[in-house]
Amino acid sequence: MHHDSLNRIPSELVKSRLLDEISGLKKLSSGASAGGARVHTLPTRPKDVEDDGDFHFVILGPNAVSEVGKASPEAKRYLDETTGPEKPRVFRNSLVLLVPSKDGLELAHTGIRNYLAWEEVRSHFKDRELDPIREQTLAAYIEASKKNIPDSISQAWCMVVTVSEKNEVHIFKITATGEPHFQTIKNDSRSRIQDTQISAEALLPEGPYNLWREGEFSRRVKDLVGAFAQFPHLPKMLQAKGILDTLISGMRDGIFVLKLTRPDRSEKTFWRQEIDDASMKEPSLEIILPDHAKLNECLPACWNHKVCPGFGKNTVCN
Repeated sequence: MHHDSLNRIPSELVKSRLLDEISGLKKLSSGASAGGARVHTLPTRPKDVEDDGDFHFVILGPNAVSEVGKASPEAKRYLDETTGPEKPRVFRNSLVLLVPSKDGLELAHTGIRNYLAWEEVRSHFKDRELDPIREQTLAAYIEASKKNIPDSISQAWCMVVTVSEKNEVHIFKITATGEPHFQTIKNDSRSRIQDTQISAEALLPEGPYNLWREGEFSRRVKDLVGAFAQFPHLPKMLQAKGILDTLISGMRDGIFVLKLTRPDRSEKTFWRQEIDDASMKEPSLEIILPDHAKLNECLPACWNHKVCPGFGKNTVCN
């Protein structure tokens, strides 16, 4: 009876049940939100994933099925587009996709079909009395096939699609283990995800990230933070807060100056001191190399060059 039921289960029912199971499977995304990522489970189109510079972890559906070395057109659309080809995605480096493998998807479909067939067998006997042994055997088959579904989906959703350091579509396979998929992806060097604070020195012109143009001495903080989400040669920062914390600690250590331009065009500089959260959120806030800064407030310690060696010869204090 189970064999006959397998052939009667509609494919659309299998696909619908698969989507329901994915939506409820926490193992795929567990820990992502807590870590700072914005999670999108089964979005229907690229515009559902904002192009805003935040880190986005996206779990795509069966239509994005991919193979090693060959990402599906559906997955590529999420990396490349927002509302369509005419509006390309800007912050591609802040996007990591989880999609199914071809073989894994077939096994997941098979597992769900197997379970639904056993349920159909049970419905066939709902008005008939079974002997206890057969009833227990049927219940055991149903329970076992149901328990296999989450594992089959975990095994199937094993392909990670993102952009490489060369700004090319990069796809690789992970091995499903006991830990959540996002944790596995984050720990894989191929994803280039960083969730720890970077050093302030790394943000300087001579640092490894190439964030400054030649002859440039100041940058908007929002542009510098956004660079990590936009440019693929930079690590994928799980939280923009990590970069902001680096800027604050760098300013406190005298490595660079932060300058806020108010609406009335007056300025407030911060150097080796505290800065409030509201100022850090201002779009006009700039990072300035100390040798080219003009301070409008000098704390007493700033006059001691042994304490403040970052006070350069070109630094002016009003």
